[in-house]
Amino acid sequence: MVPYLLTILCVLVAGAIHWSFPKTFWKSTLMSTAVILLFSIAALFIFKASGMLMNETGEDPDFSGKLLMITALTSFFGLLISIFVGWFLRVIRA
Repeated sequence: MVPYLLTILCVLVAGAIHWSFPKTFWKSTLMSTAVILLFSIAALFIFKASGMLMNETGEDPDFSGKLLMITALTSFFGLLISIFVGWFLRVIRA
């Protein structure tokens, strides 16, 4: 459930930023990637604190050692979402 919520949030953020700044594609892409990264990392800690993230044994996961990898993968995911949503909105507006 958590990945679906984050994906919907990412698409909405990227769509709103690209819709607001249609002329500056790469600036909008980088700005929405940064916002997606911040929202995703914040959501990760919020979901962990609320108890929604559990591993197979029912314990809270410890991802403090893998935070750099999580950040890199989330940045890449945010960049892809931002580029695809930006191109889609560029085609729709043309």
